Amino acid sequence: MPNGPYKPIFQSLVNTSFSSSIRIFFGNMTRRALDICISLLGIIILAPFLLLIRFQIKRDSPGPVFYHGLRAGRNNKNFHILKFRTMYETDESYQGLTITAQDDPRITPFGQWLRDTKINELPQLWNVFKGDMSLVGPRPETPEIVARWPKEIREEILSVRPGVTSPSSVIYRNEESLLKSDKVMSDYLRDILPSKIRLDLLYARNRSVLADLDIIFWTLVVLLTRVSSSTVPEHLLYWGPLSRFIDRYFIWFLLDLIVSFVSVAFAGMIWRLSAPYHLGVETSIAIALTIALLFSTLNTVVGINRTTWSKASARDAIDLALSSGLVTAFLFFFNLYVPSGPILPPGMLVVSGMFSFFGSIAVRYRSRLIAELANRWIELRPHSLQSFGERILIVGSGELGSFTLWLLKNSTPEEALSIVGMVDDNPRKIGMHIDGCKVIGSTKDIPELVDKLDLGLIIFAISDIQTLEHHRIMSLSQHTNARIIHMPDILDTLSAQIQLNGIDRNEMYKKVILNSTIDKLTGVYNRQQLLYLAGHELRRARRYGYPLAIINFTIDYERPQESTYALALGSKVISTVIDRCKVCIRDVDIVGRYDNNEFALLLPETNLAGAQKVADRLLHFMTDEPVVTDTIPLDVIVHMSVSSNEKKHPNAESFLEYAHSGLNILK
Repeated sequence: MPNGPYKPIFQSLVNTSFSSSIRIFFGNMTRRALDICISLLGIIILAPFLLLIRFQIKRDSPGPVFYHGLRAGRNNKNFHILKFRTMYETDESYQGLTITAQDDPRITPFGQWLRDTKINELPQLWNVFKGDMSLVGPRPETPEIVARWPKEIREEILSVRPGVTSPSSVIYRNEESLLKSDKVMSDYLRDILPSKIRLDLLYARNRSVLADLDIIFWTLVVLLTRVSSSTVPEHLLYWGPLSRFIDRYFIWFLLDLIVSFVSVAFAGMIWRLSAPYHLGVETSIAIALTIALLFSTLNTVVGINRTTWSKASARDAIDLALSSGLVTAFLFFFNLYVPSGPILPPGMLVVSGMFSFFGSIAVRYRSRLIAELANRWIELRPHSLQSFGERILIVGSGELGSFTLWLLKNSTPEEALSIVGMVDDNPRKIGMHIDGCKVIGSTKDIPELVDKLDLGLIIFAISDIQTLEHHRIMSLSQHTNARIIHMPDILDTLSAQIQLNGIDRNEMYKKVILNSTIDKLTGVYNRQQLLYLAGHELRRARRYGYPLAIINFTIDYERPQESTYALALGSKVISTVIDRCKVCIRDVDIVGRYDNNEFALLLPETNLAGAQKVADRLLHFMTDEPVVTDTIPLDVIVHMSVSSNEKKHPNAESFLEYAHSGLNILK
């Protein structure tokens, strides 16, 4: 996809659930048509053989020819699966376990052969023809076993028709030999069913018509050749030889053939502008076929066709250029030394090679090119497209900012996201494009940019920043109508893992822990860590019967008339007041930042009366003196409430929300 700032908008429009629904719809239609045709053809062709099986079953033991077993079908609708009867017609056969082991005494001699060869499954072609089943799909289980599955798994697996064969059928085709007759059901539920569920989930999530044909192919291979299941790697069951050939070779060859033909035809048209020249359709097709064959063969040899072009880099395009150049050079010299004389003018062949290269680039990068064109069109009409999802501003254009940009561009969010630009305080970067995204201003411009560009989301993506500078930027962002996301310092975490020096690694780990648990401005615990510690203290208080109190307070101050001037003073007021708070509390007390200017103080083993005294002392100490800044002193305002765990709160968040609801009790 392109690197433009509006790329996620078009990506969301191109890769929508609508296009996926259309693909699924046509896939289901094709699959159903194949089911009907193959099952009907199979019933007709196998009819004489099925009649012989019928007579042999009658001779082997008395009873019906077919077994009608209840199974859970698509959307959890039950149906009766049809099989040749393989058991004696006795009460034990119907009242016993639905799972059988290899030496199950209920199985007849002929029935054992039918099971070993899987011929007993052939009557299911009638279930396929009726629509109860498909040729390929998760093997149907009994309603009793399906009821044991978690609801989410049950809904996902049963969203598709069950099948005569499946990846789990190929891997566990000798399932009966893995079970012991004395504990069949427990072994099946413990050892086999979880793996089959995993395989069925993989199938439901990755199914396609080509993959179904591959599974049918593998089923025939393991049944006809009697090879062990270990010879079929699991991933090939979902992405087998047919799927790989079509996707990696055949489709690209057809595209290259079309591109080559158009290139040769276009080069011929250009050549005719300077002199009369008629190449002929047959010659054009032959030359295009030669170019496509050589190009596809060379790409196969060097591995270019294994590239995922939607995620390809510039290096892959260079490899494609080298491949195209080698093919053009080979044809150029071959054309010169043809005994009967050159088939094409040498210059025309070079032009055809150039057009073929640009055409192959356009075909392989088509989604990016289309998205880039749409992106440029959107940039010309920004105001008319503001309704397309949430508009994003990234704060910081360094390593973390670039990483954030990459994450947004390579994700597929459910709603469209428009990356409007970045802000950075480096004057050399303002106005420049970084990874296709423009730096549209500095951090001081954030409030103006939010109003002017109708921004809905600000992502803070600066890793190495001073505490006061961090809070200045956050304060500017918090006084806008945009939501704020603080990008975690993933790069520091990664660096801590790859440091070669043990001392450097330990230092980096300390930095990562501090960044993930400590508020940068105040040095107290952040919201996430505060909730974690509060939960720990709640459990400890319940276990030992200790009291636990909490003081919730917000910090404010008398603002000067100029709001922009007041924003620059906010970090100084908050950090100073929290420093005063730290002096007044015990080592076991826990203070954390719950929100922008809201804090919580946990007092372990302290009852409500004791917490009230602590709150009075804190309130006096934090507000007794104004905060001295570089310009003017500011009077501090603290809103405070005191709560305890007497109401048996279920979790830390409930406890803190309860404390927050009592604000303004003390002032």
